Amino acid sequence: MTDSKRQLEYFKTVTHMGSLMLSNGGEIFRINAAMNYGARSLGLKDFNAYVIANAVFASITIDGELYSTRICYVPLASTNLCRVEALNELSRKLASKNFEYEDIKDELKNIENLESSSKLIKVICSGLGSGSFCYLFGGSFYDTFVSFIAGVVLYFFLLYIVPKLSIPKIMSYIAGSAMVTLLCHTLYSLGIGNYLDKIIIGAIFPLVPGIPITNAIRNFLENDHVSGLIRMVDAIITATCIAAGVGVALRIWIIIGGLI
Repeated sequence: MTDSKRQLEYFKTVTHMGSLMLSNGGEIFRINAAMNYGARSLGLKDFNAYVIANAVFASITIDGELYSTRICYVPLASTNLCRVEALNELSRKLASKNFEYEDIKDELKNIENLESSSKLIKVICSGLGSGSFCYLFGGSFYDTFVSFIAGVVLYFFLLYIVPKLSIPKIMSYIAGSAMVTLLCHTLYSLGIGNYLDKIIIGAIFPLVPGIPITNAIRNFLENDHVSGLIRMVDAIITATCIAAGVGVALRIWIIIGGLI
C-alpha cells in the first residue's frame, strides 16, 4: 500500500470514529477533540473537522498536494452511553500515546458492536421508570402499578413491534403514546388506579426527549447554534408527537364512551 492510500485509510478510520460518536449521542466538542487526537496519533497532516448534530465534515492534505474531503451523514438517533463512554476512553488513550492503526480499527469495531443491555432489560427498566415517575408526581401505589404495566407495554411495542412494521420515528411515537394512553384509560375504568392524569404522565415519560433538550441547550451555550437548533427542533417534534398521541387516544375514548 502506498503512503497516500495509507493516509486515506487512516482518514476514513478517524472520520468513522467521529460519526460513531455522533450517532450514539456524543457531545460535539468531544467528537472534534477525539478526531483530532486520532489524526495526530496516526500522523495525518492539516486535519480539519466540522461537526454538527447530524453530519461530520473533515479534510486533510496528503503529501502537501492532494486535498481530500469526507462528508458523513449521521441520522439523529437515541443516546447509547456505554458506546459514548468507550469512545471517550479511546480518545483519552489516543491523546496520551500513539496507537497502531490496527489497534484503533479493532477497538472501533468492538465499540460498534457493544450493547448496553438486552431488550428485555430495557423493557423492564421502562416499566420501572414509568412507575417511579408516576409515584414522583403524586400517584398512589395502584397508579404506580398501572404506569409500570404501561411502561413495559410501551417499550415492548417500540423494541419488538415497531422494527417489524418499519414505520417512521414520528408515527412510532404517536402510536406508542396513544396505545399506552388507551391502556391506562382501560385499566383505570376497571377500577385500578386513583388518578388517571398521573398514570398517563408516568406511562409516557420514557418517550420524553430529556437528553436531546439538554444537549441542545448545551450546544446553544457553546455557541454551536446549528447543532443546538437541529436537536431542539427534533426534541420539539418528539414532544408534539407524544402530545398528539395522547390527545388522539383521549378523543377516541370519549367517542367510544359516547357510543356505549
